[in-house]
Amino acid sequence: MTDLTYASLLIWMLVVHLVADFPLQPLSWVQDKAQNRRRSRFLLLHALLHGVLAAFAISLFGLIHSGLSALNVLSALLIISISHYLIDLMKVTWFTRISSVNSLLLDQGLHMAVILCLWLYLSPHAGELLYVIWQQASGWQLSLTLLAYLLIYMPMGILIGQLLAHWAPQMPLSAKADNDSLLRAGKQIGYLERTLILTFVLIGQIPAIGFLLAAKSIFRFGDLRQTGDKMRTEYVLLGTLFSFTLTIMLGLMIKKLL
Repeated sequence: MTDLTYASLLIWMLVVHLVADFPLQPLSWVQDKAQNRRRSRFLLLHALLHGVLAAFAISLFGLIHSGLSALNVLSALLIISISHYLIDLMKVTWFTRISSVNSLLLDQGLHMAVILCLWLYLSPHAGELLYVIWQQASGWQLSLTLLAYLLIYMPMGILIGQLLAHWAPQMPLSAKADNDSLLRAGKQIGYLERTLILTFVLIGQIPAIGFLLAAKSIFRFGDLRQTGDKMRTEYVLLGTLFSFTLTIMLGLMIKKLL
């Protein structure tokens, strides 16, 4: 049987990273880094904090489970500190050319990659652990679940659009106008609601879908009713019911197969 002792070390390292990168990083540090970039003293301080906390977590793990040397701890201190400094420096320089969301995802993705590589270096049975993880990830159950989540986004959105196309010509231009809505907010709301619905179905929490529908009805249909636009209200209601019905049917089918 594969020894999973070192799997907990990866969790420790990720927890330390998240604690140091969010609760232990004041907003003033973030603003100073963005303004002064490489000249910011908080950039260096933040990187050193990450390195020290990571080294502490690894040394504590070594004391409990043994197998890690002082050289391993020193290597972790240097690798985490230097890599975090360089990645955060890129975030306040090169990453400013992309959106804030993409910048955050890329920044955290690079940090996680460094932590994973360091864990692989420290773990004596990294190959076996990765093989066990790969076996679980490559199973047909996970693949089927992933397929379901992929289907509820753009493919199902296109299908719902085609289903609604029958009623679209009946709507006057005033009903089609959506000048008071956020750009593409409806599409993102649809993606999020279908994600929640499918998740609720797969974990067996069907009643939660009723609360989701009730919440949407209060906010969305209440606003539409106030405008007095009956056609638009019915059109949105059709889209919502198509979205809920198709996602629930897909979720029940996947759950049955699992």
